Amino acid sequence: MRRYLLFVALLFVSLGIKAQALRPPAHRSKTDSLNMVRDSVTSKPFVPKVKPEKVYHPDSTHSPHKAVMRSLMFPGLGQIYNRHGLWWRLPAIYTGITLLAINIYSNGKDYNLFLKESEWRAHGRIGNEPLPVYQGNVITNILDQTIYDYKDNLRRNRDLSIFGMVGVWGINMIDAYVEAKFMHSYSMDNNLSFKITPSITAPPVYASNFNTTFTPSLKITIFLR
Repeated sequence: MRRYLLFVALLFVSLGIKAQALRPPAHRSKTDSLNMVRDSVTSKPFVPKVKPEKVYHPDSTHSPHKAVMRSLMFPGLGQIYNRHGLWWRLPAIYTGITLLAINIYSNGKDYNLFLKESEWRAHGRIGNEPLPVYQGNVITNILDQTIYDYKDNLRRNRDLSIFGMVGVWGINMIDAYVEAKFMHSYSMDNNLSFKITPSITAPPVYASNFNTTFTPSLKITIFLR
């Protein structure tokens, strides 16, 4: 009887081991595999992207010499080449030149009129030349010295207007050069900064014997990166 029971027990054990060996392995889905890999990798900390600062690059092709020469040939042409502040530079230049040109013309015309009258009064009128008229009136009724003085004033005003024209033309050239040189050749970005701090200025050495005190002042420091 014992042998029979032992035989039955061994038969059940062997059948259980065989069934376990024939059982197929459990199938894992791709999602489970990805989750396992994802969990095994340590997550990186979030770092926000920093937008880089805008850097100003000077225009190396912009020539101050061209700006000056164009303004020399024709007023305002250098400013058009620079393309900065045209809305107020060109009107200012042409207004000044136009007013000075009108002044040169009017003073020159009147100067020639009074110059001829002065020569007639100094050397006599030649033949039957017509009497000069100034603003609708014959100027022969005016005193000689008044004619001479007015002639000199007209010449001075004409000459000053000519000098003013040359000055405006020169300022036009200088403005074109400065605009082309400093606005296109130098950087004015965040790499250049300055700081203003209060300070105290000591008296000069030659004033050390006097009862002088320290003078409050402002100190300006320029930083270049």
